[in-house]
Amino acid sequence: MATGGASLHWGGLERAMGKATQKLGDTQPLMASIGEALVSGTLKRFQHEEEPSGKKWPKSKRAALESGQTLTDTGLLRRSIDYAATPDKVMVGSNRVYARIHQMGGKTGKGHKVTMPARPFLGISAADMKEAKATIADFLTGAFKP
Repeated sequence: MATGGASLHWGGLERAMGKATQKLGDTQPLMASIGEALVSGTLKRFQHEEEPSGKKWPKSKRAALESGQTLTDTGLLRRSIDYAATPDKVMVGSNRVYARIHQMGGKTGKGHKVTMPARPFLGISAADMKEAKATIADFLTGAFKP
């Protein structure tokens, strides 16, 4: 320590850093919040019939004939969207076996004679990324509150 100078001892620093370390060490709530936001964004894509990039899905034959929405005939796929969070990652998806063909497109039906166009609903849009960043910033800010 310098002589003849001034020193500052902030007794609350250790306490604040200790609480922040505890909060930062448990990122499960952060990942769960991000998962909820990503599910919400995915559900909005079903409503707007668009990919994470904002590009519109090709209209399905059924939706065109019925003046309905694509990928919403029974709503089972949309209702199956969920997330799983761990302390270091979050995964969003569906447990429906046909989710992949809708996401990726490809040959389907009897004898794989029908080509289904891809209608990506999973992914991270610009709005999703913005919300995830805000959620992370809030988490970090909250970690340093006394």
